[in-house]
Amino acid sequence: MALVRFDPPGFVDDLDAQGRDAWHDFISFNMDRAREGRPAQFEFDGPREHFVNGATTELAADAVEADIDWTGFPRNIEISSISDVQRWRRADASRDVQDEYCEWAVEREPGGRVTSITFTCEGPEYWSFLASTVPDKVVDLYRQHVSERVKHSDIFNPDGEYNPRNRWNNSTEGSAMHLIQVNNTLGAEIELAGGASVRRVIDGRELTGEQELILCGGYGDPQRHSDPHIGAGANAFARQRALVTLANPVGIYFAGLNTQSWQTPDGTDPAGFWKIVRGTPAKPVRAILRVPAELGYAVGDITISGRKIEFGGQVADHIKMKLTAVASGFGTANAAPTAACRKRRPQQPSFDAAVESFSTGMARIGAFQGHR
Repeated sequence: MALVRFDPPGFVDDLDAQGRDAWHDFISFNMDRAREGRPAQFEFDGPREHFVNGATTELAADAVEADIDWTGFPRNIEISSISDVQRWRRADASRDVQDEYCEWAVEREPGGRVTSITFTCEGPEYWSFLASTVPDKVVDLYRQHVSERVKHSDIFNPDGEYNPRNRWNNSTEGSAMHLIQVNNTLGAEIELAGGASVRRVIDGRELTGEQELILCGGYGDPQRHSDPHIGAGANAFARQRALVTLANPVGIYFAGLNTQSWQTPDGTDPAGFWKIVRGTPAKPVRAILRVPAELGYAVGDITISGRKIEFGGQVADHIKMKLTAVASGFGTANAAPTAACRKRRPQQPSFDAAVESFSTGMARIGAFQGHR
């Protein structure tokens, strides 16, 4: 198979040819880094020989793609709450707890009835990259998707640097442009897939369970819906002695909204109120739930299992997220399984891998300032 050219997430067309080339280089760099691992900081961490960069390694003819999906509502909130109402309220209170690569903001009428909910799964690196190459495009997109009142000075600092947590993208009220929760990054996604590709045989038994794999491999948060499930999917390919990577375009996407338990006042199918407004139908990165004005009612009048929608979290319960893994060369990858769990080397600073990956990604984006 031909080498991959990495497109922007969701195949969005915000960049010119030069910008697209630079984005490809950025993703390719992060794929190489995920293959290398962090052996200087962690024992039994790299290189990760089952993980490859599709831009530099041709995949075999038997390559297959597989969607790995999970629930959009944050499991960390779910397992630490005592009721549905409490968890919905907590999840709607701050985007910093919306850690399943799915973030949302809610619009309400003065009386509190929900009129629309915006969901996004676009990684912050892409927006920082876009801001460093075509800043005027960023302002235009905010005006298109968030508010016509957005000004350049609202989203860029005085020195010209883009502020991801600007006044238009830091709340669960109104709208949301892209992900801001610290672990919801493309760098975290790539690092997770790379770290999970390491086969581990402990005391003569190969690890296969979601929890034992993530706890031993140290590649994510074991309490999330996403990380253990993504890791288990990537590792399952590695156990078939296949090479593992992420499909183009690298990103997290909405896999769908299940409205089977929903009821509208007039019997209209509520699935039609879920509109993809950015990305492709197969790779959507932004969606809005809103009832057409001519129907005379609002999102807050729809019931789910008999209860009216009061929170964005009620909808997130029914959203599936996904990424697409690729495996090839089944039976040909001969890297020996690692016989120990990943552990930090003595005197190494402690930091979260996802945060570190994001910080490095932001530094790498800075290298493309010349593409303005």
